[in-house]
Amino acid sequence: DVNGVEQWNQTFGGTNDDYGYSVQQTTDGGYIITGNTTSTDFWPGQQDVYLIKTDGNGDSLWTKTFGGIAVFQRDGGLSVQQTTDGGYIICGAKTPSNAYADVYLIKTDDKIGGINDDAGFSVQQTSDGGYIICGETFSFGDVVNDVYLIKTNEYGDELWSQTFGTATNYDAGNNVGYSVQQTTDGGYIITGYTTTSLVPELTDVYLIKTDVNGVEQWNQTFGGTNDDGGYSVQQT
Repeated sequence: DVNGVEQWNQTFGGTNDDYGYSVQQTTDGGYIITGNTTSTDFWPGQQDVYLIKTDGNGDSLWTKTFGGIAVFQRDGGLSVQQTTDGGYIICGAKTPSNAYADVYLIKTDDKIGGINDDAGFSVQQTSDGGYIICGETFSFGDVVNDVYLIKTNEYGDELWSQTFGTATNYDAGNNVGYSVQQTTDGGYIITGYTTTSLVPELTDVYLIKTDVNGVEQWNQTFGGTNDDGGYSVQQT
């Protein structure tokens, strides 16, 4: 508080060493922290930039890491500031394996997604100058993971998002979008895969057509008696 009496504290990190070097309060009353982490890399000695966003009580809302994949590559964030567009600017150091360090400057957006794992696998610029993204989300939707469709404006600000899945219960899981294209009517076509059988767990190609606002118009599945998936789609 104003007298230096502790109100709360939080710790963040994984199974190895993690450090925070810079923190700033954000416009939503939470905090943004940068530092480095050795908990997320496969190779020993690797170190990534660590970015953590919290709410006003210090509870983690999301984390991101940035860096290379070479053995012994060491990257770290030493200072972070929120930018006027709601994103973040980080500076630190990038040290490739057996080389001298360089200044590392990273600009992020204000993050799209929720409190669980979300990923984008395909992006295309749309006719209005914005972007359409498809992938998967564990944060939203009705089952373990749903197809995730996100529309942004030309600056990457989210305008709307939609989720899609054919499974009817939480345990059924696994709906993923790998490719998205805008169609001639202004809508979108998505392909990926969806779980169609639990015992054994099998997947089919998943094809989804939406209108201009991402509202589903129809879907189709294709496949046989084993796993099938779609990775690219284009209107003919």
